[in-house]
Amino acid sequence: MKAIILAAGRGSRMGNLTLNKPKCLLEVGGKALLEWQLDAIKGAGISEIAIVTGYRSECLKDYGLVEFHNSNWAHTNMFFSLTTADEWLKKDDCIVSYSDIFYETNAIDMLKNHEGEITITYDPEWFKLWSQRFRDPLDDAETFKIDRTEKLIEIGGKPKSVEEIQGQYMGLLRFRPAGWVKAHLIFEKLSQKSKNTMHMTGMLDMIINSRILNIETVCYKGIWGEVDSGSDLETYQKMYFS
Repeated sequence: MKAIILAAGRGSRMGNLTLNKPKCLLEVGGKALLEWQLDAIKGAGISEIAIVTGYRSECLKDYGLVEFHNSNWAHTNMFFSLTTADEWLKKDDCIVSYSDIFYETNAIDMLKNHEGEITITYDPEWFKLWSQRFRDPLDDAETFKIDRTEKLIEIGGKPKSVEEIQGQYMGLLRFRPAGWVKAHLIFEKLSQKSKNTMHMTGMLDMIINSRILNIETVCYKGIWGEVDSGSDLETYQKMYFS
């Protein structure tokens, strides 16, 4: 089992907070987001960890992680960045984590213990968290639906009501090699423009619609958050660390 942290983007919505460093080095609860991720991953017994770099990659050298570099980070999106780690993904089970989130070790443990070819974590109590972050939680929310066997059947659409959202995808998932190979085949059939702009939820939705494999889900109810703005840092500080 290995882990890959996606940290290529700048996080431009953070403004001056990411002027001189990647978003993963912003702090919440007294430590950098990247340190949250590393503590959770290592706490679950995973020692082989890579990071996909791009913007201000020199700031991440001292962490001693295996580096996959997306030199075209400014013009590509999340899934494209992940393909730079293809040599790991096609050989070993890999936890994949966004770099602008924080979570606890048990989120990793649940993914480790799941048998799905692709498995994602989600928060069923998302509305409480999103209500703290946004005046209207639906403004930033996406559809998320699972069936009775907890397989993902829809993700990434624009919801009209909270009933279309059974949980919030966290940006934390696991690929087994067989799942990665199938997902990568779908990706390779896209136009170059679509490859460059493909975000993770869009890719997950394409996988669902392809019907070549199932995406499994695991329910997580621990401490976590994603950071998209300076106000998010303040919100989490009040919620979890005051």
